[in-house]
Amino acid sequence: MTGMQPAPGRARRIVVGVDGSEPSKAALRWAVGQAVLTGATVHAVAAWEYPSLYGWFAPMADEGFEQAAQRTLTAEVNEVVGPQRPVTVRESLVLGHAAEVLLEAAEDADLLVLGSRGRGTFARTLLGSVSTRCAVHGVCPVVIVRADGTATTGPAPEAAAERAGQGEGAVRTKDWQLSLHVVEDRDTTRVHAVLDADGTVLHSDSLARRNPRDTPAPAVGDEFAVGRALVDLGHQLLRAGVHSATGPAEE
Repeated sequence: MTGMQPAPGRARRIVVGVDGSEPSKAALRWAVGQAVLTGATVHAVAAWEYPSLYGWFAPMADEGFEQAAQRTLTAEVNEVVGPQRPVTVRESLVLGHAAEVLLEAAEDADLLVLGSRGRGTFARTLLGSVSTRCAVHGVCPVVIVRADGTATTGPAPEAAAERAGQGEGAVRTKDWQLSLHVVEDRDTTRVHAVLDADGTVLHSDSLARRNPRDTPAPAVGDEFAVGRALVDLGHQLLRAGVHSATGPAEE
């Protein structure tokens, strides 16, 4: 992919998402290589969020999370690009959801490059993935790079727009956002789940307690508590579906 043609008077720019993972490093390495070929500038962008849900717990005023994210961003750029940088690399750390941050950063870019986490089908469908969201909603070409360095391109923005305008029979993509807040308190795990289902917001609370006779295993408590919260959300969705399909009188 060496045929990027920027608008007259505009410098080439490649945005790459950075999170410290191996696929992220592969994406940054690919982006630098592409920038060398095309004379583009690389814009390494990392997003960070407070580890609490707005509206449930107040955001923690702890600068440690931002500082840790900045260290991760700088360390990855230094590791992948090295001190003798073959191209100009700009770093940006932005507070917000990764997909939203990257889509905004790439609005006037020539390419958006992302690492693929390789989630299974269920996790990708349930939680959504940053790479999938960016590939669907990005206004510039999106390149997805796996940890082994192989790359694939997302759907071209023009093709996505054409499909959206076809009316009946066109493929429609919706983004449902699921947030899980897991709190471990000794032998009890509490979960607050929030599902934004295309504007309809559902909440669920659940907990799991360890039997005193069992060996401590926090991960097991997390799995039970999260599973119960998801089951409850599923029941709420089913009730909402029945209500919508039959009407209040027939539910």
